[in-house]
Amino acid sequence: MENTFVLGISHKNTDISTRSAFSISAEKQNECYNLAKELDFKNFVVLSTCNRTEIYGTGSIFLAENIFTTVCNQSKDLLDKYKFVKTTNDALSHIFNVASGLDSRILGDYEILGQFKNAFKLSKENGMLSTEFERMANSCIQASKEIKTKTALSKGTVSSSYAVIEILKEKIGENFKKCLLIGTGKFGNNISKNIKHYLPNIELTLSNRTYTTALEIATAQRFKILPFEELNISFQNYDIIILSSSTEEYIVTSDTLVNAKTKLILDLSIPLTVHPDCKKIKQIEILDINTISAILDKSLESRKKYLPVANEIINNHLSAFIDWKNFYKQRGQIIDLKNILKEVSKSCPYISKLNTEKIDELVNKTIQTFVKSLKQNKFFKFETREIIDIFMQNAEAN
Repeated sequence: MENTFVLGISHKNTDISTRSAFSISAEKQNECYNLAKELDFKNFVVLSTCNRTEIYGTGSIFLAENIFTTVCNQSKDLLDKYKFVKTTNDALSHIFNVASGLDSRILGDYEILGQFKNAFKLSKENGMLSTEFERMANSCIQASKEIKTKTALSKGTVSSSYAVIEILKEKIGENFKKCLLIGTGKFGNNISKNIKHYLPNIELTLSNRTYTTALEIATAQRFKILPFEELNISFQNYDIIILSSSTEEYIVTSDTLVNAKTKLILDLSIPLTVHPDCKKIKQIEILDINTISAILDKSLESRKKYLPVANEIINNHLSAFIDWKNFYKQRGQIIDLKNILKEVSKSCPYISKLNTEKIDELVNKTIQTFVKSLKQNKFFKFETREIIDIFMQNAEAN
């Protein structure tokens, strides 16, 4: 895919502050797609997570950078300082690695696959996903699932939502505590389920900007619920506050924590939703997403041994996709070729006498020869005379 590109920033060379600056919320993603349509992009996918914001597309990288900086309201100089760009085969390889968790802050993090799927789903809903790009995404998903099935790369503590449980166990043990979880998206929902399963003694209350979303989860899991509008007057009632919310505003400030009994705050949001001044409050420990990642690094070494198998699986799926792409690219030639061979069969005395089923069989056999040569990269533009000769040879052999 000659003009395929990846443009982004990631955990590899940026801190949380920079990633927050280039984070693209759901609302901003719609703005991205509207701009991409105006600029005639055929493929445009936005993937924004805690540890990366990346744009996958085909076309002008320069225009994609303009969209990136415009939507995030950041300077081109800042983007240039931290961005990475990959093209053609390097871009494809990167996208496969991202979907499989091989490029994640936490090696083997399987949660990225859901985020990857949602990104491509939104792109398709916006009409920014071609048949080839959708096929590529499906190949990435299949490779990721095969890696999970055939290796132990995702074994153990590899999800950020479970790492929260390890932190809570270390900080509070099995003691009864009141906990407030703000943000009930997929990540927040996973955290709530893990708390219920692994720390049933915690009294969990949910809050979300969209009340019905929190209500649905709270009802199903039998949690308490707190309207988002009542947060500021209720923070002091909780020992633990966990934030997993997508917003550009600070939810927790030093003023909201006056007289609070809170001892631990986990700010897992990007951008951060706890004001930096809160760290001055001595009795409250505040941890962010980087802390989560550091905790999970301890199991990294045991997973590295599965990388050769994972890479082989990715290479197999990537090669299969490239074969399909080359075939798909030549579909017009193949249709023309079929029509030519059928016309030839009408003018050839000993072929025209055959029934329609036998002629179709000879045509398909010749097409298979062409496709085989295509996959072996022997030729991409066929000589009509050469194909007709093969067709005649097949006919004489039968």
